[in-house]
Amino acid sequence: MSKLDQIIANNARATQNRRKPGVLSQRARVLLLTLTSLLLVFVFFTQPQVRAAIHSLMG
Repeated sequence: MSKLDQIIANNARATQNRRKPGVLSQRARVLLLTLTSLLLVFVFFTQPQVRAAIHSLMG
């Protein structure tokens, strides 16, 4: 191992950036959960039975 390889291996910033592929960050998980929730709410509220029920409750 060369001196440069040792410096890179011991560098905290370099080891912090070396993550397992496929592991989502906290921000990515929150964004994915938010988008999935919005999609489910959109699909739920566009159903005719749900729209009719909401319309009957509102007026």
